[in-house]
Amino acid sequence: MKDPQDRARKVLAGLSDALGSASALLARRNIVEEAARTLTAKLPLIEDPMFIDYLLNTFVNKIPFPEIRMPLYRHAGMKVDPTTNIMMHAFVLEARNITVGPNCIIGPFTTLDGRGTLTIGRNVNIAGHVLTIGGHHLVDSPTAEGLLGKLVIEDNAWIAMRTTILPGVTIGEGAYVAAAALVNRNVDPYTLVAGVPAKKIRDRNRDIQYTLQHLPHWI
Repeated sequence: MKDPQDRARKVLAGLSDALGSASALLARRNIVEEAARTLTAKLPLIEDPMFIDYLLNTFVNKIPFPEIRMPLYRHAGMKVDPTTNIMMHAFVLEARNITVGPNCIIGPFTTLDGRGTLTIGRNVNIAGHVLTIGGHHLVDSPTAEGLLGKLVIEDNAWIAMRTTILPGVTIGEGAYVAAAALVNRNVDPYTLVAGVPAKKIRDRNRDIQYTLQHLPHWI
Protein backbone atom coordinates (compact mmCIF):
# COMPACT_ATOMS: atom_id res chain seq x y z
CA MET A 1 0.00 0.00 0.00
CA LYS A 2 1.35 3.40 -0.98
CA ASP A 3 2.36 5.84 1.74
CA PRO A 4 -0.38 8.55 1.99
CA GLN A 5 2.28 11.16 2.71
CA ASP A 6 4.17 10.15 -0.43
CA ARG A 7 0.99 10.48 -2.49
CA ALA A 8 0.28 13.89 -0.96
CA ARG A 9 3.81 15.06 -1.79
CA LYS A 10 3.35 13.99 -5.41
CA VAL A 11 0.00 15.75 -5.67
CA LEU A 12 1.45 18.94 -4.20
CA ALA A 13 4.45 18.73 -6.54
CA GLY A 14 2.08 18.37 -9.48
CA LEU A 15 0.05 21.37 -8.33
CA SER A 16 3.23 23.39 -7.95
CA ASP A 17 4.31 22.54 -11.50
CA ALA A 18 0.85 23.42 -12.84
CA LEU A 19 0.80 26.74 -11.00
CA GLY A 20 4.27 27.50 -12.28
CA SER A 21 3.18 26.79 -15.86
CA ALA A 22 0.05 28.91 -15.40
CA SER A 23 2.10 31.79 -13.99
CA ALA A 24 4.50 31.57 -16.92
CA LEU A 25 1.58 31.58 -19.37
CA LEU A 26 0.05 34.65 -17.68
CA ALA A 27 3.41 36.42 -17.77
CA ARG A 28 3.77 35.68 -21.49
CA ARG A 29 0.21 36.85 -22.07
CA ASN A 30 0.95 40.14 -20.34
CA ILE A 31 3.93 40.65 -22.64
CA VAL A 32 1.81 39.82 -25.70
CA GLU A 33 -0.97 42.17 -24.61
CA GLU A 34 1.48 45.01 -24.12
CA ALA A 35 3.01 44.41 -27.56
CA ALA A 36 -0.48 44.20 -29.07
CA ARG A 37 -1.48 47.55 -27.51
CA THR A 38 1.58 49.18 -29.04
CA LEU A 39 0.87 47.62 -32.43
CA THR A 40 -2.83 48.60 -32.27
CA ALA A 41 -1.85 52.25 -32.07
CA LYS A 42 0.55 51.98 -35.01
CA LEU A 43 -1.28 49.75 -37.51
CA PRO A 44 -3.86 52.32 -38.74
CA LEU A 45 -1.00 54.77 -39.42
CA ILE A 46 0.98 52.40 -41.64
CA GLU A 47 0.44 53.12 -45.33
CA ASP A 48 2.56 50.34 -46.84
CA PRO A 49 0.28 47.27 -47.33
CA MET A 50 3.28 44.94 -47.68
CA PHE A 51 4.59 46.02 -44.28
CA ILE A 52 1.14 45.50 -42.74
CA ASP A 53 1.08 41.96 -44.17
CA TYR A 54 4.58 41.40 -42.79
CA LEU A 55 3.44 42.33 -39.27
CA LEU A 56 0.32 40.17 -39.54
CA ASN A 57 2.26 37.16 -40.82
CA THR A 58 5.22 37.32 -38.44
CA PHE A 59 3.61 38.40 -35.17
CA VAL A 60 -0.17 38.69 -35.16
CA ASN A 61 -0.92 35.24 -36.59
CA LYS A 62 1.11 33.61 -33.81
CA ILE A 63 -0.79 35.18 -30.90
CA PRO A 64 -2.59 32.31 -29.13
CA PHE A 65 -5.46 34.48 -27.88
CA PRO A 66 -8.13 35.39 -30.46
CA GLU A 67 -9.48 38.23 -28.32
CA ILE A 68 -6.08 39.89 -28.91
CA ARG A 69 -5.36 38.55 -32.41
CA MET A 70 -8.67 39.38 -34.10
CA PRO A 71 -8.85 43.10 -33.15
CA LEU A 72 -5.36 43.48 -34.61
CA TYR A 73 -6.57 42.09 -37.95
CA ARG A 74 -9.36 44.66 -37.87
CA HIS A 75 -6.98 47.49 -36.94
CA ALA A 76 -4.87 46.44 -39.93
CA GLY A 77 -7.84 47.18 -42.19
CA MET A 78 -9.23 43.69 -42.66
CA LYS A 79 -13.02 43.77 -42.45
CA VAL A 80 -13.77 40.81 -40.18
CA ASP A 81 -16.95 40.36 -38.15
CA PRO A 82 -16.38 40.02 -34.38
CA THR A 83 -18.11 36.59 -34.37
CA THR A 84 -15.53 35.16 -36.78
CA ASN A 85 -12.23 33.57 -35.83
CA ILE A 86 -9.12 33.31 -37.98
CA MET A 87 -7.08 30.60 -36.31
CA MET A 88 -3.34 30.79 -35.69
CA HIS A 89 -0.75 30.71 -38.49
CA ALA A 90 -3.04 32.01 -41.24
CA PHE A 91 -1.12 33.82 -44.01
CA VAL A 92 -2.57 37.09 -45.31
CA LEU A 93 -1.94 39.05 -48.50
CA GLU A 94 -3.38 42.57 -48.92
CA ALA A 95 -5.29 42.51 -45.65
CA ARG A 96 -7.21 45.69 -46.47
CA ASN A 97 -8.87 43.98 -49.44
CA ILE A 98 -10.29 41.09 -47.38
CA THR A 99 -13.84 40.96 -46.03
CA VAL A 100 -15.12 38.13 -43.83
CA GLY A 101 -18.72 37.97 -42.61
CA PRO A 102 -20.14 36.71 -39.30
CA ASN A 103 -19.85 33.23 -37.79
CA CYS A 104 -17.00 32.06 -39.99
CA ILE A 105 -14.13 29.77 -39.03
CA ILE A 106 -10.83 30.11 -40.89
CA GLY A 107 -8.50 27.19 -40.16
CA PRO A 108 -4.78 27.23 -39.32
CA PHE A 109 -2.13 27.69 -42.03
CA THR A 110 -4.74 28.88 -44.52
CA THR A 111 -3.77 31.59 -47.02
CA LEU A 112 -6.17 34.51 -47.45
CA ASP A 113 -5.20 36.35 -50.64
CA GLY A 114 -6.78 39.77 -51.03
CA ARG A 115 -4.68 41.00 -53.96
CA GLY A 116 -7.69 40.84 -56.28
CA THR A 117 -10.10 41.24 -53.32
CA LEU A 118 -11.37 38.34 -51.25
CA THR A 119 -14.94 38.34 -49.95
CA ILE A 120 -16.19 35.62 -47.60
CA GLY A 121 -19.86 35.55 -46.62
CA ARG A 122 -21.51 34.46 -43.39
CA ASN A 123 -21.35 31.06 -41.69
CA VAL A 124 -18.49 29.85 -43.89
CA ASN A 125 -16.12 27.12 -42.77
CA ILE A 126 -12.64 27.16 -44.31
CA ALA A 127 -10.49 24.33 -43.02
CA GLY A 128 -6.75 24.30 -42.40
CA HIS A 129 -4.12 24.58 -45.15
CA VAL A 130 -6.60 25.98 -47.68
CA LEU A 131 -4.94 28.13 -50.36
CA THR A 132 -6.76 31.02 -51.99
CA ILE A 133 -4.83 32.55 -54.91
CA GLY A 134 -5.77 36.05 -56.00
CA GLY A 135 -3.37 36.46 -58.91
CA HIS A 136 -1.08 34.75 -61.41
CA HIS A 137 1.37 35.56 -64.21
CA LEU A 138 0.52 35.23 -67.89
CA VAL A 139 2.47 32.27 -69.23
CA ASP A 140 3.29 33.73 -72.67
CA SER A 141 3.82 37.35 -71.64
CA PRO A 142 7.35 38.61 -72.49
CA THR A 143 7.31 40.55 -69.22
CA ALA A 144 5.57 37.87 -67.10
CA GLU A 145 2.65 40.25 -66.71
CA GLY A 146 0.54 39.68 -63.63
CA LEU A 147 -3.23 39.28 -63.62
CA LEU A 148 -5.48 39.57 -60.58
CA GLY A 149 -8.90 38.02 -60.05
CA LYS A 150 -11.40 38.58 -57.26
CA LEU A 151 -12.40 35.65 -55.08
CA VAL A 152 -15.85 35.22 -53.57
CA ILE A 153 -16.99 32.53 -51.13
CA GLU A 154 -20.69 32.91 -50.44
CA ASP A 155 -22.79 32.22 -47.32
CA ASN A 156 -22.84 28.72 -45.79
CA ALA A 157 -20.08 27.37 -48.03
CA TRP A 158 -17.78 24.69 -46.65
CA ILE A 159 -14.18 24.46 -47.88
CA ALA A 160 -12.40 21.29 -46.77
CA MET A 161 -8.72 20.91 -45.91
CA ARG A 162 -5.99 21.59 -48.50
CA THR A 163 -8.36 22.98 -51.11
CA THR A 164 -6.79 25.35 -53.65
CA ILE A 165 -8.96 28.12 -55.12
CA LEU A 166 -7.64 29.91 -58.21
CA PRO A 167 -8.15 33.61 -59.17
CA GLY A 168 -11.52 34.83 -60.37
CA VAL A 169 -13.54 32.03 -58.79
CA THR A 170 -16.88 32.36 -57.02
CA ILE A 171 -17.95 29.52 -54.74
CA GLY A 172 -21.73 29.67 -54.51
CA GLU A 173 -23.94 29.73 -51.46
CA GLY A 174 -23.97 26.46 -49.53
CA ALA A 175 -21.44 24.77 -51.82
CA TYR A 176 -19.18 22.09 -50.36
CA VAL A 177 -15.64 21.68 -51.70
CA ALA A 178 -14.05 18.35 -50.83
CA ALA A 179 -10.53 18.02 -49.40
CA ALA A 180 -7.56 18.64 -51.70
CA ALA A 181 -9.75 19.87 -54.57
CA LEU A 182 -8.41 22.33 -57.14
CA VAL A 183 -11.13 24.88 -57.89
CA ASN A 184 -10.44 26.60 -61.21
CA ARG A 185 -14.00 27.65 -62.14
CA ASN A 186 -17.14 28.86 -60.41
CA VAL A 187 -18.96 26.41 -58.14
CA ASP A 188 -22.75 26.40 -58.30
CA PRO A 189 -24.72 26.94 -55.09
CA TYR A 190 -25.48 23.88 -52.97
CA THR A 191 -23.29 21.49 -54.93
CA LEU A 192 -20.57 19.13 -53.77
CA VAL A 193 -17.41 19.31 -55.88
CA ALA A 194 -14.21 17.30 -55.65
CA GLY A 195 -11.08 16.44 -57.59
CA VAL A 196 -8.33 18.06 -59.65
CA PRO A 197 -9.77 20.04 -61.28
CA ALA A 198 -12.90 20.13 -59.13
CA LYS A 199 -16.06 18.69 -60.72
CA LYS A 200 -19.60 18.40 -59.48
CA ILE A 201 -20.31 15.15 -57.63
CA ARG A 202 -23.88 15.83 -56.57
CA ASP A 203 -26.22 18.43 -55.08
CA ARG A 204 -25.97 19.34 -51.41
CA ASN A 205 -28.90 19.47 -48.99
CA ARG A 206 -30.18 23.05 -48.81
CA ASP A 207 -31.55 22.68 -45.27
CA ILE A 208 -28.64 24.26 -43.39
CA GLN A 209 -29.60 24.85 -39.76
CA TYR A 210 -26.21 25.13 -38.05
CA THR A 211 -24.46 28.35 -37.08
CA LEU A 212 -20.71 28.05 -36.79
CA GLN A 213 -19.14 28.96 -33.47
CA HIS A 214 -15.48 28.40 -32.87
CA LEU A 215 -14.53 26.52 -29.71
CA PRO A 216 -12.30 26.51 -27.75
CA HIS A 217 -11.82 30.25 -27.49
CA TRP A 218 -8.06 30.27 -26.95
CA ILE A 219 -6.92 28.98 -30.38
